Amino acid sequence: MKLVHNHKIELSLTKMPTDIQLKKLKEYLREMPVEEVLSGLKFAKNRWTAKDAGVLKVGRKSIIKKEVHSVTTEQAQWRLKNWKMMIANYRRRGYSYPTISRIKKILIQKSRKKSK
Repeated sequence: MKLVHNHKIELSLTKMPTDIQLKKLKEYLREMPVEEVLSGLKFAKNRWTAKDAGVLKVGRKSIIKKEVHSVTTEQAQWRLKNWKMMIANYRRRGYSYPTISRIKKILIQKSRKKSK
């Protein structure tokens, strides 16, 4: 025999959720552990706060494309020679170390190509 405890949560929301949204909320809270729901909500809140402040970074792939798109062989070589300064600039812009290492990998490839 399995004991089921039903707990109720009362929420104050700024906007009334649709029936579908309410159904989803109930489903998530019923099926997932509270710790996982809170973890997801924390991520969503941080993302929403960053978006609201205008500092939400676009996806990693588009960041990398933006940084290396029209870089010439000479520019790639210069950036690699001055890599510590480049890292400082990237970190100041909020790029993660995995993103920076991906940028470096592409710069290395571009630095080896012959100039046109």
